[in-house]
Amino acid sequence: MRLTILGNNGPFPGAKGACSGYLLESDSRETRLLIECGSGVLGRLFSILPPRDLTGIVLSHLHFDHMSDMLPMQYALQKQPPLRNLPVFAPESPAQTRALLDCPWMDLLPAKDAVLGEMALRFIPAIHPVEGVCLAVECDGARMVFTGDTNENPLLELFADGASLILADAGLNDHDWTPQAPHLSAALCGKLAASCRAKKLLLTHINPLYDAEALLAEAQRFFPGAEIARPGARYVL
Repeated sequence: MRLTILGNNGPFPGAKGACSGYLLESDSRETRLLIECGSGVLGRLFSILPPRDLTGIVLSHLHFDHMSDMLPMQYALQKQPPLRNLPVFAPESPAQTRALLDCPWMDLLPAKDAVLGEMALRFIPAIHPVEGVCLAVECDGARMVFTGDTNENPLLELFADGASLILADAGLNDHDWTPQAPHLSAALCGKLAASCRAKKLLLTHINPLYDAEALLAEAQRFFPGAEIARPGARYVL
């Protein structure tokens, strides 16, 4: 599989930045999955492929920094409709936000285990103020785990065990993290990757008000190979 970072900010984009958005492609390029579609992601997606060429979309939850560019995407699909409706896997609440995704070119599906083209998708619940999920994608002999937005989750370590790559929510620094927070800290991301023997760790959901390099240093205390998921970067799993 090949992963391209489209955006890495949250809960709002920094200057010239974009919120969460990640394109995951099979080695054959016949299966193309967009994971999250926050503010600024759609334009960056167009630099690689039009939305009509996607195989499907996963939204881990329905906060706007993870799904707002789904709304103008509907206009793009109206002008260039896909050959078949795009499956969109998303939590079913908040209902008023999910209703905004209802359009003739998308099939809204619950975030439940499924096969999408060459990819097997698995989900577990996230720990977040709204309904959300963590995602694992298996394809081409590799497995990528995306934490979505979550705090510590007793299921996540087992879910991510042996992952080829973990794309993790480093939404907080050590100082601001609490057990009641809506996000992991960068240090907890490092601990997660180390404890589940991941091959690679990418930190994402970087708050523009934080120093990204300081977050990286916190994670590297526990997982020295940790990296920031930088927009435009591409990784082979």
